[in-house]
Amino acid sequence: MDVLKLLELDPVDVKGHLAVWNGIENPLETFFDGRFEQWQQAQTKRNFGRNYIVSLIKLPGVCQWLFVGVYLSKGISSSSSDGKCHYYDTELTTIGESLIGRLVVHFKRTGRNSYPTGETLSGRATIHSILPEPMAFQDFSDFKHVCLSRSELEMLYRHQYPSWKTALSSVSGVYLISDRLTGKQYVGSAYGSGGFWNRWSAYANGHHGGNKLLRLLFNEAGEGGFSQFQYSILEVCDIDLSKESVIEIENRWKRKLLSKEFGWNDN
Repeated sequence: MDVLKLLELDPVDVKGHLAVWNGIENPLETFFDGRFEQWQQAQTKRNFGRNYIVSLIKLPGVCQWLFVGVYLSKGISSSSSDGKCHYYDTELTTIGESLIGRLVVHFKRTGRNSYPTGETLSGRATIHSILPEPMAFQDFSDFKHVCLSRSELEMLYRHQYPSWKTALSSVSGVYLISDRLTGKQYVGSAYGSGGFWNRWSAYANGHHGGNKLLRLLFNEAGEGGFSQFQYSILEVCDIDLSKESVIEIENRWKRKLLSKEFGWNDN
């Protein structure tokens, strides 16, 4: 079924927004964090010249997009001094509100156009599936699958998700911080009370976590230098394992990954 017909929208009143990673943030993460509208309001061009914005976020599947709302476009409220960024005044409508985060749309994007007109969407944006519940940040599953982006890490600590806090607080071990842009790595360890949860809070709240070379990076590049960081777990240990034993395991991983020679470890 045609999505615009489902939403009872006239194509001439609609501008679509095919939200994809902008090099800094994944829009799906901003949706989970309740910041999508704010993220969408900042545009480098005058993209929202029609009454309604049908917002769709790219999903991992082929040609699959998550419907995250129909927004009323009230025009540009302000622009940056250099004219390179425009800030739109928008309002989330009640149109399709029960489908927000649940409706998965099939749409084959041609080229790199992220702002198709309603006429382009009409007949081509169709229902793929409807989820029983709105898509949300996933509950903790297991340690071997932990691989968090920078924004996901911050989200965890803002919302204190119980399943994640419980799991990460229950074990000690060795972790890996990687920069997806440069490939540089940092191997660290978490031990003592609070385990990974306690140790990673220093990164979520302060970026460098007190590490010497990461502190230098922060002084040189600021928060932007950490935007493409990801945080994963290399090895899990018993929460009661001694500090010395955990550090011994950490050093083994440093040797394996050459993080002293080519990364941010300096000892």
